[in-house]
Amino acid sequence: MPVVPTHPVTTPDPDVLRWVVPDGLLPFTGEVAQAPATLQALIDDGTLRSVRVDGGAVLTLLGSGHSWRAEGARVRSALVEALGAPKAWKGGETAQVSGPDDALEAAARQIAGGSLGSFVNSHGGALVVRSVRDGVVEVAMEGACDECPAAEITMHARFEHLLRRRCPWLVEVRRIDG
Repeated sequence: MPVVPTHPVTTPDPDVLRWVVPDGLLPFTGEVAQAPATLQALIDDGTLRSVRVDGGAVLTLLGSGHSWRAEGARVRSALVEALGAPKAWKGGETAQVSGPDDALEAAARQIAGGSLGSFVNSHGGALVVRSVRDGVVEVAMEGACDECPAAEITMHARFEHLLRRRCPWLVEVRRIDG
């Protein structure tokens, strides 16, 4: 079974770690009702109070009386093993089924809202994700980007490149009028 790359990111809540995982790996977003055995054991014994799938991440909330210093390595090992069996994960009642386009849209919006979006904004423009369907992402280049000759370079060489690295099933990034 191949090892799924993951790394933890802190959150404002010191009891919650956000584990970045490949986009589209898990088939739903929302609360986890059933996880593969090693991760489920940590939920059952109270080490983890909850586990939630959120786009390209898994959020883990420590149980009462536990610390990341003491439990971090054990949680990481269980999570990495569980990620190797994505079909064994079951979402709770309110979880939403997500497919490739859902993961693609979430990744596109994160990229457009992240450092690339900030870069575009600093030049008086905006890169706006308008739609995602069948692996095609439609974006509008607005503001100063509307007539800028470098907009195509930003859209393809930067945005599309970053998105394709996260979502290799991307078919195309298409520019549309804002």
